[in-house]
Amino acid sequence: MTHEDEQELDPKEQFLFTVAYLGDEFWRKMDALLEVAGVASPQIKKLDTDFIPSMMDPVFERLSQEEFKKISDAFDRYEMEVKEGRHPSIMSIMWEAVKDDAWGPGWMHHFQEALRRSPRLPMFFQSTVVSAVSNFEVLLAGLVSNFYEIAPQALEASSRDKGKEFSLRELKEMKDLEDAIKIAIDRRVDEFMFGSFNDWRKFFADKMKLDFEDYAIDWDFLQEVFQRRHVIVHNGGHASRRYIQSVGAGLRKGVKEGDYLQVDENYLNKATYELLCFGYLLMGAVALKFATGHSSEALARVHDFTYQNLVKGRYELVKKCASYGVEVSSSMADELLFRINSWISRQRMGDGSVLQEVEDWDVDALSPRFVLAKYCLLSENAEAMQVLRGLYESGDVDFENLIEWPLLEPLRGTDDYQELVRNAEVPEDWRFAEQVLFENPKTAMLHTRRCVLVRADFKRRSMGQIDLTSALLCKRCKPSTALGDVK
Repeated sequence: MTHEDEQELDPKEQFLFTVAYLGDEFWRKMDALLEVAGVASPQIKKLDTDFIPSMMDPVFERLSQEEFKKISDAFDRYEMEVKEGRHPSIMSIMWEAVKDDAWGPGWMHHFQEALRRSPRLPMFFQSTVVSAVSNFEVLLAGLVSNFYEIAPQALEASSRDKGKEFSLRELKEMKDLEDAIKIAIDRRVDEFMFGSFNDWRKFFADKMKLDFEDYAIDWDFLQEVFQRRHVIVHNGGHASRRYIQSVGAGLRKGVKEGDYLQVDENYLNKATYELLCFGYLLMGAVALKFATGHSSEALARVHDFTYQNLVKGRYELVKKCASYGVEVSSSMADELLFRINSWISRQRMGDGSVLQEVEDWDVDALSPRFVLAKYCLLSENAEAMQVLRGLYESGDVDFENLIEWPLLEPLRGTDDYQELVRNAEVPEDWRFAEQVLFENPKTAMLHTRRCVLVRADFKRRSMGQIDLTSALLCKRCKPSTALGDVK
């Protein structure tokens, strides 16, 4: 295969590349939402709990020291009366303090406005849920668009009025058939996105033979998230008749039409994880369905997604992804990797049944990495350390595995593990962490870590190992960004 040959992806490779990119973008955006929520929530909560909101700062700046003291004394009096068990009115106390001053009425107006303001934190959580659902909708629209591109015959099958697909004026403005197909796809996607969640489910079931329920952690809760988003956007967060009729009985228990549906941090996190899992597994299922002949590359995306979320401790999500992976794996190695990640997540969630399953697992004919996995899952630390040392010395376990691999968690508090880590050296290529690329052993072409073309047999190459004058760089993933000025 030549340099140019590698750039010319066949339609199924191009499909896989595109939907994998959509999935990874969705994943990054959802992670960013979770990060922003985690950082911003304490600050927004502080805005809500401060007795004197920050919005009053500009007003305070215009007051003299004497004027500010009057206000401060009024607050002190209010707090003293509260401590003494009385039920004072802060507005009455404040008015007595400032009513004789020319600036008093203006101050009272600003103060009243500050006390009447809506709490910020619930609004933030609501808007973040809406953003999470919107991110999923972007992914969904992209998947449908790419489905029509890989299966254009579906355009004709879904046309409601085949005789009036385009007007005469539109036909005159089109350059060629490809232009007409693109316009038709855009219209189908727009029409699709105006449908309900149930409409979306029916489309995927009818057109792609994929059932939404297979990719959800909690199917009833997933449906509730979309209904919750609808009432936030269209009903001010109050339960509507449609919400009551559409949500599962367990989730709507005690909720009456018109009730305000509170969104707190726990709900936000659960909803975001649910959408993240559902969206990424749906992407993986679409890729496996239509990128035939490239199932190993498609499954590798799900492997990476599962592992990275395991590192972040999202065990419910990992449990679902690993369960799905076991079902769709076509090789024993893939199935075992997913099964191990499932065991780890279930064990961390307190599932005692894992122990018997692992004890019954026969690893006699398997590689030492699987033997290590069994020992770790059974907390047989001495035996696990013996295997781990051998794997590290042979290079089958690298520095990154040693410090990050969730499987090794039972060993990390032991003296033997600490000794192994202390004696380990940071690899040379970690100095160029942003510039590590992956080389195709057949073509010597370089790719970024997330390139859809990267396979397990590709070799890591650091900056110091790359000949910048003759490097072949993938035009799809554009590793030139990582290599600075190299083109």
